[in-house]
Amino acid sequence: MSLYCGIACRRKFFWCYRLLSTYVTKTRYLFELKEDDDACKKAQQTGAFYLFHSLAPLLQTSAHQYLAPRHSLLELERLLGKFGQDAQRIEDSVLIGCSEQQEAWFALDLGLDSSFSISASLHKPEMETELKGSFIELRKALFQLNARDASLLSTAQALLRWHDAHQFCSRSGQPTKKNMAGSKRVCPSNNIIYYPQMAPVVITLVSDGTRCLLARQSSFPKGMYSALAGFCDIGEDYRAVLN
Repeated sequence: MSLYCGIACRRKFFWCYRLLSTYVTKTRYLFELKEDDDACKKAQQTGAFYLFHSLAPLLQTSAHQYLAPRHSLLELERLLGKFGQDAQRIEDSVLIGCSEQQEAWFALDLGLDSSFSISASLHKPEMETELKGSFIELRKALFQLNARDASLLSTAQALLRWHDAHQFCSRSGQPTKKNMAGSKRVCPSNNIIYYPQMAPVVITLVSDGTRCLLARQSSFPKGMYSALAGFCDIGEDYRAVLN
């Protein structure tokens, strides 16, 4: 019995360690893509794109469920070329996640105004015919999507909406410019950086009864420590932070 319990505990520890290791690896990779434009552009070469039109995701129907089709960079370039659009429009895409194998996922809205488009937006009916799907309001389709697609599309919609609403600097009035991943916007005239809103989720004091666990970062003055806190990125599931 004790041998069985020992094996079970080791297996549980192994899988917990593996999950934590995978999470840390993914987080570090995403951080690299958010901070390095060249790395993000390279990730687009092998990444996958989810398409939107005026904040409505492209969906296809399968067995009474909605599926969110993904497109490669090559497929997206061909699609834009067919509709007379500059392939540079792909730079309007935003990073929304990655797989455990570090395949980066992006979202691109073909219905919002773009500095790279010849016309303001691509026409919805023609796009739906070409893509063999429909652009459906997310809240109407949310409960007919699988958990992963629902989470990714919610994140994508929130981030695309944020970029659409923050195209100008609140101080100078000048146009802001997004980085390749869409993790921030910068005003070229005064170098003010705008980030998508983050929400505090939890703050806690970890204690063993007589001692407590505190943390600090490099920007803290000497001798300053803080309790542990968790924050959600825009569109992120708060349960990922709590776990």
